[in-house]
Amino acid sequence: MPPFEEETSTRTPEPPPPGGPAAAGVSGHGRTLLFVAVALGFVIALLSSSIKNTLTAFYVSMTEDFDVSRGTFAIAPSAFMLTYAVASPVMGFVADRFGARKSLAGGLVLGGVLFLAGGFTQSFAVFTVVYGVGLAISYTAISYVPLGVLVDELFPPHRRGVTYAILMNGTAVGFVALLPLWIQLDEGTVWRSVFRWLGVVLLVVTVVALLVLPKEGGSAGVPAQEGAAPQRKSSQGMLSEVLGSRVFWTISLAFFGCGVTMAFVDVHLVAHLDHIGLGANVASTTVALLGAAEIVGALIAGYYCDRGHGVKVLVLSYLVRALSLVILMAAPTALAANVFGLLFGITYLGTVVASSMYLINSLDARAKGLALGLMWFIHQIGAFVASEGGGISYDTLQSYDPVVVFSAVIALVSTVIIAVWLPRVLRATAAPAPDGKTADAGASDGKTADGKAVDAGAAER
Repeated sequence: MPPFEEETSTRTPEPPPPGGPAAAGVSGHGRTLLFVAVALGFVIALLSSSIKNTLTAFYVSMTEDFDVSRGTFAIAPSAFMLTYAVASPVMGFVADRFGARKSLAGGLVLGGVLFLAGGFTQSFAVFTVVYGVGLAISYTAISYVPLGVLVDELFPPHRRGVTYAILMNGTAVGFVALLPLWIQLDEGTVWRSVFRWLGVVLLVVTVVALLVLPKEGGSAGVPAQEGAAPQRKSSQGMLSEVLGSRVFWTISLAFFGCGVTMAFVDVHLVAHLDHIGLGANVASTTVALLGAAEIVGALIAGYYCDRGHGVKVLVLSYLVRALSLVILMAAPTALAANVFGLLFGITYLGTVVASSMYLINSLDARAKGLALGLMWFIHQIGAFVASEGGGISYDTLQSYDPVVVFSAVIALVSTVIIAVWLPRVLRATAAPAPDGKTADAGASDGKTADGKAVDAGAAER
């Protein structure tokens, strides 16, 4: 195995104590609370996926209901992408300062109210504000960034990858269960009823979240380690911590490609399959396969990230994603669409889990949410380009092919960034070992020469 494939560790965590959590002082009650918190996080991720997959399923019906072109309607999801971009670092900062519980509860309340509002409005301009701005802020507060902070608050480094993958699989279940359901229900204005019911459900889950989620890290039964309480940094210090990390920039530039490709799936995939004549049944099967593969891919990614192979996870994820888009472009058939769903799905959360673990396990404890938020800011710039580009492409050329080709090229660029640049950056940030030799990033000392943790991706073994 090439040396760089072991260079995905950060600090050297305390090895898990013999006998598991109980031996670490976690009571049976504490383990139950952890399980319940993870289960609720999964449900929140599932509900957060509805904010995006409802628009994917009802895209054509919504354009007809509001009597606008697809290009015009793309303004709403494009505004969503930009708002999400701006809100991500802000929400990361909020989660760092106030904890994941408050961020999640606030996002659930906002989402519930705005789903109800979106289900009743008759104005596309109002809907654009409700969805493109309000629900984007809600999504930011209940999805990847605060859930990543929640995992960091509750679990040690050697358990974060798989745990985060489990939470993120809530979005995969949204593809498997909810998106096909929406597609089959899609008729006329049924999307309005779906929005209203989702609004009620989010408000109910808010109450559960406030009752179940721990008020601060460790309160679910995980005892704080001596000296583990992070020193609060100033906002400027937190920002400098993130922007000074070369790995942050490498990961985030590649993550731009994740945003481009995800936006095509989230916004235009169902419409594209409809345009090339494959119909609702093929679209339902494709997204179900995508979601099922997403579940498996996320768990595989989390497993290998926890064992120090984040580089390999990212390279394979971006490369396979590019291949899936080429297949979809080359052969517009039901079989090709299903193969696309399987291949893209296996990578869908691999990039998210591995990239997030690099930041969660490397940066100062008070800057992790901000780092995740800034990474998602760059991601959403790519998402905006693909969302708006797809709408413009269809209006001008009556085809989504240009955005498919563009997405494939960008995925290949991301592959090169990770395969070529990231290993070099990881080696450059590794500190000399005590014997004067350069330490492997997977070795016992994972610090840089200035005493900071090596910027890398997954927790060590």
